Amino acid sequence: MMSKGRRHPAFRTAMPPERMRRSAFILLPLILVPASGCGSTAQGQSGSPRDGAAASGAIHALARLEPASGLITVGARPGSRIESVLVRQDDKVEAGQLLAVLEGNAQAKAQLAVAEAAKAKAEHQRAAEKRRLALEREREDAEQKVRGGMAPRLLASQAIFDDLSNQFKQLQSTLQGREKFDLTRGYLETEARFLRDSIEVRSLQATQGLIKNKRALEDQQLDGPSPDLVLLDRQIDLARAGLAMTEVHAPSAGRVLEIVARPGELSSGPLLLMGDLSAMSATAEVFQSDIPRLKVGDAATVRVLDRPTAGKVSRIGSVVARNLINPVDPRALQDRRVIKVQVALDDPAFAARFVNMEVEVSIRPGDAIAGAGASMPERKPGS
Repeated sequence: MMSKGRRHPAFRTAMPPERMRRSAFILLPLILVPASGCGSTAQGQSGSPRDGAAASGAIHALARLEPASGLITVGARPGSRIESVLVRQDDKVEAGQLLAVLEGNAQAKAQLAVAEAAKAKAEHQRAAEKRRLALEREREDAEQKVRGGMAPRLLASQAIFDDLSNQFKQLQSTLQGREKFDLTRGYLETEARFLRDSIEVRSLQATQGLIKNKRALEDQQLDGPSPDLVLLDRQIDLARAGLAMTEVHAPSAGRVLEIVARPGELSSGPLLLMGDLSAMSATAEVFQSDIPRLKVGDAATVRVLDRPTAGKVSRIGSVVARNLINPVDPRALQDRRVIKVQVALDDPAFAARFVNMEVEVSIRPGDAIAGAGASMPERKPGS
């Protein structure tokens, strides 16, 4: 017998059809959400360069176009006012070419001119002193030549004077009055002349060695390094350094890609962007686990606006860092650890029009002689 209050299953009331449909609509999203979540994770993982490479054998990565020698940011001294910019966008420049002039350039040029004029004055005075010494040496040489001719005569006069001295001593005791006075005076005059000539000859002999040392000292002062000229050179170097602070020159040859600052503005640092577009490369961010498969010379294809351009790996970095280029697909892995790999383009003409563009790169490890223009696989990095 059945207990009170409990119904036999056959007598239970069935669920109305409308209620059953509403329950089905409620349960359906609960069933689909886990499935879609699992599919998104798998798809996001398969969209990473790591799984894409394993699937096709090629290594796919996002890259950025830039000149092979690098994108150069030419700067101006922060806080200085820009007086003039002497180049325009797309201008070709040579290494060392003047690009811009900063505030204070005219004053720096004037200071340099003053320093150079002071050195020119010192060099002129030095040259004049050399000419004066040359004339003085000519005079000294002439005097030495004349005095040098007196030595033989002095030797002859010595014998004559000795003979006169003996005659004077003999005649002095025999003469009286006027005759004795005249004889004595003549003897004294002759003796005085002889002594004067003797002094000049001995003075010439004594000064010959001194003249040689004197001229060596003068040559050292005029031909050797002068402290005054060294000081003037340092002042010129200082003035040139001040002038260089007011000018901006091209660090290398290339093309002006963009002008960041304008005349009249206070410089915040960057002035313009430039680079050598004769050789282009794509700097790819390759997943760290794919690096051991790569080597320099591996063939690669770079897709620029759906246009494939052949190239080859020219440099493989060694620093692991976080990726700077993120894929467009939100399901792809955004935070990756990558190493930069540079791919040199065989034909830089088209890529040179899109400096700094994000592009797709496909690298074929072990394929160092792949043909140019190979097509890219349909799979894209991060898709």
